[in-house]
Amino acid sequence: MNGCSRDRGHPVQAVELTRKHACAVCGMILVDFPGAKGQIHYTNGKYDVFCGTMDMFSYYFQPDTPKNISAIFTNDMGSAQWRTLWIDAKNAYYVYDEKKSGAMGDPFMPFLKEEKAMNFTGLYGGEILSFDNITPDMLKPFQELNPHIKRKK
Repeated sequence: MNGCSRDRGHPVQAVELTRKHACAVCGMILVDFPGAKGQIHYTNGKYDVFCGTMDMFSYYFQPDTPKNISAIFTNDMGSAQWRTLWIDAKNAYYVYDEKKSGAMGDPFMPFLKEEKAMNFTGLYGGEILSFDNITPDMLKPFQELNPHIKRKK
């Protein structure tokens, strides 16, 4: 598993999801739904999980999101083991297509390898973005269609 380190002796690891994991944004049980998921881990050892990359980015871009992030993970949708293969979200290639979306309005499909992302765009369209190229403005059309994508109070 990839990720940043809390310190040199303790690399941050993605958690394997179970029925006890609910989305930090909408409360959905993560294992009940297909598609890419997200995890944000903090330097204090706590973490939040997300039912999709849309919820993950919506949470990440909130002004009051904790700043002590130690690692962010998502699934590699180009892998046959995508349900259990967690990759560093900041190094992923995201296929973005504002015309297509999944069940939760998720327009960001993550891939570990750029070649897999390119193959996907060749079949289904969209553009390839890095983590740093995703902006809050890209989320707005989907947030309007999916009012659950708001920070829980």
